[in-house]
Amino acid sequence: MHLHGIHSPFIYALQRQCLLEPCEDALKERLVRFRESVKKNPQKLQITDHGAGSKYLDNHSRSTDAILKHNCTPPRRAELLTQLAQYLHAKKVLELGTSLGVGTAALALSAEKVTTVEGSPAIHQYASQRFVDQKLLNINAIRDTFQDFLKGTKDNKPEGFYDLIFIDGHHDGDATARYFELLLPYCHEHTLLIIDDIYWSTSMTRAWKKLQKHPRVTASVDTFQWGLLFLRTEQRQQSFYIKV
Repeated sequence: MHLHGIHSPFIYALQRQCLLEPCEDALKERLVRFRESVKKNPQKLQITDHGAGSKYLDNHSRSTDAILKHNCTPPRRAELLTQLAQYLHAKKVLELGTSLGVGTAALALSAEKVTTVEGSPAIHQYASQRFVDQKLLNINAIRDTFQDFLKGTKDNKPEGFYDLIFIDGHHDGDATARYFELLLPYCHEHTLLIIDDIYWSTSMTRAWKKLQKHPRVTASVDTFQWGLLFLRTEQRQQSFYIKV
């Protein structure tokens, strides 16, 4: 969508001042450094997959190089995560789906505290070590399934309100819609929810279309890979398509 076609001042400013802006060089350097730390520490991991699996990789044994290539947040998307957290002055962030920690690291560069949840023990352990190596001390990495974490059935559960929530795992439409409902009590009116891979499958696309019309959602932005959901009460419900 061209900038002049956007009739929401908030979304117009978001695109002009954040989504279309290049990432700061210092932040880009930190993001590159994190990806390099993954490349320099190759391992073969035994995966416990609680979601829809991978379209490209064996669902039980995967190399970190292959996971980085096929399943982790791409470089430009990692930059956008950093920029969004910075632009929205996000202090508390929640991520569902740590993977190797690329997206987590991006969020941690701009937020005060990031809680990230990963269901696979091997991936959780690997990512946690990368966070330590890169001195990302504001990350709380939790090993749990999304469902158990959100329902608080074990020791860990969501706390307070989050400024930004990134749902980056499972890739099942019904589960994504269910997580959204479970997350709402931890959202305030300025919370941004990012749904990854909204066109990954028919069920994910169906869930995305449903969430766009949810009564709590007042603005949605379709970037093709991501769906951004805003709960701002001062805005009437609108949907936007923005290429980033």
